[in-house]
Amino acid sequence: MFKTIHIECEDPKNTFLTPQELADNLGCPLSRLTGWRKYGGGPAFTKFGKAVGYSVDAINRWSEEHTFQRIGDLPVGAGRRSR
Repeated sequence: MFKTIHIECEDPKNTFLTPQELADNLGCPLSRLTGWRKYGGGPAFTKFGKAVGYSVDAINRWSEEHTFQRIGDLPVGAGRRSR
């Protein structure tokens, strides 16, 4: 089960979480983040040499982009879908 997250900090663009910290916050296995980095679908990440970090800003944007009211709806705040 995933948790809804929104992380608050003084400098979200320059504050980073490790993959383990993000997995713990989301309540998902670390392997899911690895898969998202490999195949897409997760929050944007930054490489620091061999280390991976997720900026709080990118995590919050990704979370907001994947927040829906109902199945088939656009993300909250994205406006109505044209038919």
